[in-house]
Amino acid sequence: MSVGVISLVVWLVLVFLSVTTGIEKNWLRKMTALHAPVRVSPTEDYNNSYYYNIDALSAASHFTAKTIGQKAQSALSDPYVPDVDAEIPAHWPKADRLEGGNLLDPVKIAYQTLQTLGLQYQDYEISGALLRINREGGGTLSQMSYLLSYPTHNPRFQSLIIESMAPQAGSDIAVLLPKSYKDSKIKLGDRGTLSYTAPSAASSQEQKLPIYVQGFYDPGLLAVGNKCVIVPSDVTRSIHAVSQTFSPDGTPTNGIFVWFDNLSDAPKVQERIVQAFEKAGIAKYWKIDTFRSFEFAKDLMQQFQSDRTLFLLIAVIILVVACSNIISLLVLLVNDKKKEIAILQSMGASFTSIAIIFGICGITMGTLSCLVGSLLALFTLHNIQGLVALLSAIQGHNAFNPAFFGQTLPNQLSPEALLFVLVITPILSLSAGLIPALKASHIRPSSALRSE
Repeated sequence: MSVGVISLVVWLVLVFLSVTTGIEKNWLRKMTALHAPVRVSPTEDYNNSYYYNIDALSAASHFTAKTIGQKAQSALSDPYVPDVDAEIPAHWPKADRLEGGNLLDPVKIAYQTLQTLGLQYQDYEISGALLRINREGGGTLSQMSYLLSYPTHNPRFQSLIIESMAPQAGSDIAVLLPKSYKDSKIKLGDRGTLSYTAPSAASSQEQKLPIYVQGFYDPGLLAVGNKCVIVPSDVTRSIHAVSQTFSPDGTPTNGIFVWFDNLSDAPKVQERIVQAFEKAGIAKYWKIDTFRSFEFAKDLMQQFQSDRTLFLLIAVIILVVACSNIISLLVLLVNDKKKEIAILQSMGASFTSIAIIFGICGITMGTLSCLVGSLLALFTLHNIQGLVALLSAIQGHNAFNPAFFGQTLPNQLSPEALLFVLVITPILSLSAGLIPALKASHIRPSSALRSE
C-alpha cells in the first residue's frame, strides 16, 4: 500500500511539474522568438553624446537624428561640416575620439564586437501608427498599433508565423498581424493604411502608408502583443524621422537584438558582451539586458519563479505525507518481527545492522515507488491530449485555453522534475524508515523472547 500511495504521488508530481515546465518554456520560446534572449539598448550617455546629437545639426544627415540601423549603414561617423553647418552649442558634451583623432563610433564598434563574438544580431525599432484595415465583407477595423521592424536575421521568428501568403506585386507594404486579428474576420490580402502625424511648415499633417495583410503570427503573452504589427524596417525609420514614439512599458524603442540557441546561456552571453564592450571602450553607451529583465517580461519572469518555488514546496509536502506511510508500515513490521529481531541480536547482530535493515526497507520502497510513478508519468504524458479531450468534454469547453497554453500541452518528461523526484523521494523514504529502524535497534532480546 505504501508503494502504491507514493507511486501515485510521484506520478502526480512528475506530470504536473513536466506540464508546467513545458508551458513556461513555450512562453519563453515565443517571447524570445519575437524579441531576443539578449538586448543591447542605448544608455543616456549615448542619447546625450556628441555622436548621436550631431546629426541634428548636419546637412549631410538632413538635420535629423539617426536610428542605430542608420548609424551602422552611414559612411560618416561625424557628418558635421564646420563651414556649412550651424555652430555647435557650448553646452554640448565633448566628442569621444579615438587615438588617431577620428570620432568614436559606438554603433559600428558594437556591431564589429558582436560579429567577433559569433552572435546573430540585428537592430530593431518600435514606432506607432493608426492601423486601418478594410474587411473583405465590408466595414473597417481601426486600432492604434505599435510597429516593430521585421527581424530578418532572427532564426526563430518563422516559427511564430501561423499563416502567410506570397508577397504581392505593387507598392503596398506587406505587414504581419497578431493572430487575434483573424477572430475579427481579417483575412490574408486585406488592404488598409498605416496613419501617423508628420509636422509640416504650417501644421501637422496626417500621412498614410498603403498596406496589405501578408500573414499572421503568434505574439505569445506580451502585454501589448495583440497591438504589435510587424512591418519592414524602412517604415519604422520613416516614422521615427518625423515623430517621437514612446513605449507603454518603458521598452527602448531602438536597440539591438542578439539571438543564440540555448536560452539558459543568456547570462553567460550577457557577461561576454559586457566584457567585450568594456575592452572596446564603448560600455558606457550600451545597456545589456537578458530576457528576464525586459520591461514587458520582468513581472512574468518573477511570477514564473514564484510559481515554481510554490509548486516545489507543495510537491515536497505531498511527498512527505506519502512517505509517512512507510513509518506506519515499518513500525507494524517491527512489532510483528520482535522475536526475529531478538534472535538476530542474540546471534550477535549489532544495533546498527538491525537499523540498517529497516532503513534499507524504507529506501527500497521509495526507489521502487519512483520507478513505478515515473513509468505512469511517461504513459500519461504520452497520452496527455486524450486526457485533455476528456476534461474538455466533461466541462463542455476547452480545459486549457489555446491562447495561453497553445493548441497542445507539453508532453515531454521534464529532466529537472525527474531529478527532483529521484533525489527527494529516496531521501524522504530513508528518513521515514529511520524511526522504525531506531525502534527496532532498541529492542531488548531478553524482553522480546520472554514476552513470546
